[in-house]
Amino acid sequence: RGEPASDLPRELTLHVGSSAVPVTVRPLGEDTARLRLGTSLPLRVGDGALLRDPGRHSIPAGVIVLDVRPPRLTRRGAAAARDEELREADAAGELRRRGLIRRSELLAMGVTPPADPVTGDWLADPDHWATLRERLGAVVEEHAARHPLDPGLPLEAARQALGLPDRSLVEALSAQSPGLRYSEGRLYGSQARPTLPPRIAAAVEAVRADLAQQPFRAPEAGRLAELGLDAKLLAAAEAAGAL
Repeated sequence: RGEPASDLPRELTLHVGSSAVPVTVRPLGEDTARLRLGTSLPLRVGDGALLRDPGRHSIPAGVIVLDVRPPRLTRRGAAAARDEELREADAAGELRRRGLIRRSELLAMGVTPPADPVTGDWLADPDHWATLRERLGAVVEEHAARHPLDPGLPLEAARQALGLPDRSLVEALSAQSPGLRYSEGRLYGSQARPTLPPRIAAAVEAVRADLAQQPFRAPEAGRLAELGLDAKLLAAAEAAGAL
């Protein structure tokens, strides 16, 4: 309300209640601007304020707070794009822009949560959540392909791969993914058991042949070393059902 944002002086004073804080003004559109406060204030979406020009002893504009945690504007045209977003600002749009946010944080900003939490206090934009679910499945399969002897992806590794702030989000995603199975802190996809590489499979088959000839004689350490089988590989063979 008041003068067009492009006509506002760069340096003004923001008056909110009994507080007066110097601000730097960056116009976004005709009636939207970003204010960088010299001192932080506990503002909420919907709060009203006044902009005062101390040099001219005037009040060039009134203010309605639209965003208290705005994104960085680094790309060319980002200011105009943000102006368009703010013209249709609502709770769903706020969640869509952030992707993931705690319900308590959204409430503290003055925004009513548009949906129920996906887990704990976490809210997720539906489209972003669906994308994360697809990415989780792909990450699990990629891990199994790279580590056929140990195909289960640890939850913490999954969290880091997806860039998620909380491990509980991985658990919630996996619970909604029919193609994933959770067991003992790991996630499994289509490869639920270890897959033995050809060389290891051949060595295990040799052990099985030895046992077939002498079923009551356990393989000796020398024979296992000859075949290139250590404790880890034997455990993988057992988990794969080969021994």
